[in-house]
Formats: sequence, C-alpha cells, structure tokens
Amino acid sequence: MGSERRVWLIRHGETEGQSSIRYHGRNDVPLSDEGRAQIAALAPLLAGVDFCQVVHSPLLRAAESAMILCGLLGISDRLMRVDGRLQEIHFGDAEGMTREEIDAAFPGFWDDYEAGRTDAFPGGERRAAFAERVGEGARELARADWQGDLLLVAHRGTVKHAISALLGLEQAPAVGFGVELASLSVMREAPGAWQLDLLGMRP
Repeated sequence: MGSERRVWLIRHGETEGQSSIRYHGRNDVPLSDEGRAQIAALAPLLAGVDFCQVVHSPLLRAAESAMILCGLLGISDRLMRVDGRLQEIHFGDAEGMTREEIDAAFPGFWDDYEAGRTDAFPGGERRAAFAERVGEGARELARADWQGDLLLVAHRGTVKHAISALLGLEQAPAVGFGVELASLSVMREAPGAWQLDLLGMRP
C-alpha cells in the first residue's frame, strides 16, 4: 500500500433544536450560532491535513458542519459528497423529545429499551438496522480506492457505529462512546486492520 490512510470523524455541533438534550434523529434541525462556533474551533485540529474526500450526512446539521470546515480549511466543494447511510437513527414518534418527555409520553419505554426488550424507539428505526446501515457505508469506504485522509462529518450514533464497524466489533460499545458534540475522532489503517487513534477530542 502507498500512503497511510486515515479517517477523521467529526460529530456536528449544537443545533437550534438542542441536540445536547433532545433526541433529534431525522429531525432536520440546523446548527445554532453556538454550534457553528464549536465546529469552527475544530478547524485548527485539522489544519495541514490534505483531505482527499469529505463525506457527510445529508442532514442540515452535518452538511453545514462539513461546509464550515471545508471553507476554513480551503477544501474544494468538488471533494464533498453526501452519503444517506450516514444519517442519524430515526427516533420515530419520540423525535425532538427530551428523555423526560419520552418517559411521560411512553411509560415504561426506557426500562424496556435499556433492558434490551425493545430494539427501537416508538415508531422508529431498529438499532440493529441502523448499525448495519452505517456499518455498510463505513466498510464500503474502507474498501474504496483512496489514499491519504478522508473527512467524515455526521452524528453521534453514526460515528459510534462507523468506528465499531471498522474495528470489526460485532456490537457497538455503550451509548455515548465518548462522542460529544463537535468532537473529533481519528482512525488509521494499520497492516491488516483499522485502529482507533483518537476518540472524542474537543478543542
């Protein structure tokens, strides 16, 4: 193989819909001013990296985060592309709610969900289907013919499952996985396998 391959994974910043406390999956909420500032603050961590491609979720909060970073880093729009598989999980009837609001609207849901008795939010996408969707996208990227550095901009669940897929884990670690808003994780392809070099760094 030629040059070393790395995937830089960014989770979008805070949104107008309060991503820090609300379950926004397919809700297409834009970044807030705070979120834009958070993403801009990540740019120095990426300075000097020669990205060959920027892949992002089609949802506004991820697309805008990618555009901000590309603008600040001088990355051409021609290197950007959308991949629908990188969208966040669909929270169904619980979209946009806080944990407390979900508990009030769907009594007993959290007990069933955390005990593994249900695999989806009410009316939402199954966790297994979400993991497979993201994993398929991540594995396809890994097989693709590119060299150098790739920037992936998406969501917490997407970043978590993409990392898990590249590491070859059968099941993703616990929810959260150290992927906070506007954080950076880095994976590097070592001989025969991918390894995680950095998880959830924030400026």
